[in-house]
Amino acid sequence: MEMCSREEIMDLCPQNMCCVIPQVLPKQLCLPPCSTKEELRTILTETTAREFSDLPHDILMDIIAMLEIPDALRAASVCSSWRSVHIKLHNLGNLAEKRTYKLTLPEPPISRRYLLGSSDGWLVTADERSEMHILNPITGEQIALPSVITINQVTPIFNRKGELCKYRYSRHTAEGVTESPMTLPLDKLRYFFHCKAFVFYDKFVRSYIVVLIHDPHKQISFARLEHDKWTWLPPHLGIHDCAYKDGLLYAVTSFGEIFSFDLDATVITAKVIMGRTKEYACERIYIVHAPCGDLLQVWKPQEGNGNWVDEITGFPALVSNTQNTRIFRVDTVAKKLVQIFSLDDHVLFIGNNQTSCLGVSEYPQLKANHVYFTDDFECLSSKSMWGLRLDIGVLNLEDKSIDEIVAPRLFLKCRAPVFLVPNPSMMNSTLHG
Repeated sequence: MEMCSREEIMDLCPQNMCCVIPQVLPKQLCLPPCSTKEELRTILTETTAREFSDLPHDILMDIIAMLEIPDALRAASVCSSWRSVHIKLHNLGNLAEKRTYKLTLPEPPISRRYLLGSSDGWLVTADERSEMHILNPITGEQIALPSVITINQVTPIFNRKGELCKYRYSRHTAEGVTESPMTLPLDKLRYFFHCKAFVFYDKFVRSYIVVLIHDPHKQISFARLEHDKWTWLPPHLGIHDCAYKDGLLYAVTSFGEIFSFDLDATVITAKVIMGRTKEYACERIYIVHAPCGDLLQVWKPQEGNGNWVDEITGFPALVSNTQNTRIFRVDTVAKKLVQIFSLDDHVLFIGNNQTSCLGVSEYPQLKANHVYFTDDFECLSSKSMWGLRLDIGVLNLEDKSIDEIVAPRLFLKCRAPVFLVPNPSMMNSTLHG
């Protein structure tokens, strides 16, 4: 069993926990009741880590059930005992709230970062020097990734003082140069080069892998946290989405092709799982492993033909045909796609985040047979210029109706919100093996 240290407990206490533990913990430890944070700190200092880990589940449930959602998630990250209690409460539906929380994140402000995606409880960002980081918004943990100058298409440019001042972005693929290179300021590379990023946990080597889809032409590179550089995976282009399972990275292209990569192999090669299944790249393609083990493809149309009038400006704007989203099961034996028309008791999350397929038995607050989506249109920064609306909502696969998560409005920022599924089992885990 993992033991939670006093320091880890105190990291949780400054918020709601300092109000909850005094009501429960002293009684369990046969200690006098405490009413202030200073008295609680004294108790925690004199209490051994083993006593914390050995607290009965009913006492832990009393404590964690009284916390607000952010603090309950932090508690779940402390040790296996606390995590199991959190999962039990979650399954009972005790932790479902319809509230909006604002989390205090570490400096610099997240508003200065370019949001590249979310997966496994982490956000992936690019800062004002176009360097990438992963951030756990629940625990506040932040980790710098290998420098962007170690990616094949990026070269540093230094001034006379030897300071990094610009980047040279070489727009080449494995087949050759596609366009002339660009010289970009440090903060501008992220807008031309970075596309979408994922964080995957490799349980075999107990390490995180970060995969980046980048331009030109949507190529992929990956890095391990313990390494100091990125590894390019040519020659495949047009990558839309990635998934990871049992040591294999899966990538799907704009034409429905699926390749797998064994990232632990000495020489990394691509295995064809599915050949081209469509002739025109007119949809966003997502890939995900369903809980039942099936590999799924999701096709979401790009901007559509419908008309919508912005209530604020009165200007017309195009809307997407998200209601025409299609889902396919990948038949890896017959090498074909089989369309499915219902997710039964499951839901999908698609957008500029890792595609997820979840069961409502584990997440009872979600709507079964629905697709939760956010906008990941490739030219989001131009939406305000052309009057395109923010496309974010929940699609009912049964009747094709869409419920809006936010009120309809023109797109005003360069990135849409992303869905983040907190993963307490990965928090505070060993990052480097």
